[in-house]
Amino acid sequence: MILWRVEYSGHVSTILDLAKRENVITVFDADDIVFVPHYARVDMIDGIRSIGATEERIERCFSDMRRTFLRCDQGSATTAELVFAMHSLRPVVHLLPNIYDMESLRRARLALRMRGEPGRISPDDDLVRIGYATGSRTHQRDFAPICATIADVLRQRPQARLVLFREPENHRPVLIMDEFPSLTSVQDQIEWRDMVPLDRLQDEFARFDISIAPLETGNVFCEAKSEIKFFEAALSGVTTIASPTGPFRRIIRHGENGFLAQTPSEWFEALIELIDNPERRVRMARDAYHSILWPFGPQAQARRMKLALTSMCGDENAALAMELALGRNHLTKAGTFSRTPVIPESHTLFHHDALGEAPVTVVITSYNYEAHLLDALESVAAQTLPVLDLIVVDDGSSDGSIALARTWMERHCARFNRLILRQSVVNAGLGGARNIGMDAAETVHVMQLDADNLLHPDACEVLLASMSEGTAYAYPLIACFNEDGPLLTDLSADPHQQPGTPKLLGDLPFNPLSLVSGNRIDAMAMITKWAWAAAGGYYVSREAMGWEDFDLWCSLAELGLPGHHVPQVLADYRQHETSMTNASTEKEAHKARVVAFVQQRHPWIRLSAERAKPRTN
Repeated sequence: MILWRVEYSGHVSTILDLAKRENVITVFDADDIVFVPHYARVDMIDGIRSIGATEERIERCFSDMRRTFLRCDQGSATTAELVFAMHSLRPVVHLLPNIYDMESLRRARLALRMRGEPGRISPDDDLVRIGYATGSRTHQRDFAPICATIADVLRQRPQARLVLFREPENHRPVLIMDEFPSLTSVQDQIEWRDMVPLDRLQDEFARFDISIAPLETGNVFCEAKSEIKFFEAALSGVTTIASPTGPFRRIIRHGENGFLAQTPSEWFEALIELIDNPERRVRMARDAYHSILWPFGPQAQARRMKLALTSMCGDENAALAMELALGRNHLTKAGTFSRTPVIPESHTLFHHDALGEAPVTVVITSYNYEAHLLDALESVAAQTLPVLDLIVVDDGSSDGSIALARTWMERHCARFNRLILRQSVVNAGLGGARNIGMDAAETVHVMQLDADNLLHPDACEVLLASMSEGTAYAYPLIACFNEDGPLLTDLSADPHQQPGTPKLLGDLPFNPLSLVSGNRIDAMAMITKWAWAAAGGYYVSREAMGWEDFDLWCSLAELGLPGHHVPQVLADYRQHETSMTNASTEKEAHKARVVAFVQQRHPWIRLSAERAKPRTN
């Protein structure tokens, strides 16, 4: 039983007595330090003053919450700082951070698409909006140190706007504006918005170009605040400047996926940099989005909750939960899964968006496959899913692939919800091309297809139906063919097969242990975007190109994220001499580099076939 910020009373005492009698474990949950009564001082929590409360009343509230906490068996909290504070009262405390839900993700990305193609700079609006999405009158002292700096920025950049919020009923500002006289001279550059219900919050974030999250650093109450303002902005494609509190320092890589700023000069420099450099602003917002998809998503939270519940179920389970928790923490601290996917620079050559919502995106990667691309495109158009997104990534082809893809897309807009054609600025290799496609996808599920292969009509529908909420990827049986038709199993290599047996790829059930000796899963798989982001995307290396999919499966195995095998032929693999496998991967010198590269990233693999072995007909 979980009690969230519950004040003690006779009723609560009775509930806790009943829980103890029935052997129900009780957990006190808090997202602020509301269980330390002596923190209830105006000099520590300025919100006491600004909401019109008294120190005595808040101290009483905190005291009653503390009494409830002391009667509970365990605690749970949203930040490491809160967990540390709770440990003085209870030895067992679970870290369960604030997260987004899938509806917020859906709404955020749709609102962003309403502004244009995500990740692309819109030329239609010269204004740059700096949003401060505070939801209560408790942040006067947080905003005060940067107020004069904001005013200075607005004066120096006439195109900038400060977006503030007010109560819709009486238009009373959430901030007490009398305390910020420096904003008077720039009041024409303040854009007022009515506060909205939580389910519309992401629409407001999507209007921002920059989000600010100032907090009073060094204040124990503020230092325990969560990262929620960072990931809410990131969901809607917005870059954040935040104060360097512990939670923000752990998620923001300064200058990469956001800015940390403490002094007025640091705030000024960060704001000017983002106002003047829209390309960097968009790039940082993209990296912020990819960095929060997994750690602050419901799939990761379900795993944390499962671990917490497991720890409550007897001695062995408690020990197992501790082992898993320590292992995961070790990977995080070692930086193994703090990588953000590398997205090579690309140009959008065609963009169509009907602003509907498709369940699946198909990503086709192509390099000089003009001879086969049309077959791949037609196999996607023939999918049984009625609403579908399609992204084609051309990796710098020199043949007629681009013209063919663009002409085909112009003729098939009615079939697809979204149609995007991107071309890498320079040839990025297979991993880079796949990351460009994954970055452009706006659905949770993404089907990978190389331009020389084919999908069966029900491929996307069947694979999607096979995936549960926590499934990272699903892969089918794949039939091999060449220009003469279907390929059959080589009986000399496998005499136990019946004559006429089709040659298949991906015919082993899912078991990550099988990856120890080599890859058993083809790249033609349906992958969730959150799993791709969790693993740091496909690796980008032209020197070791060819095993990007194997590396991804290994990374997902290390994360403990499950795949799923669908024992049904849903795709066709074209064998030909110009395929990347034969032309590059399975060449002796290149294969050696690939093996060394992947083994260095995953030392636990012990390949059974390290020598080059081209696929033959």
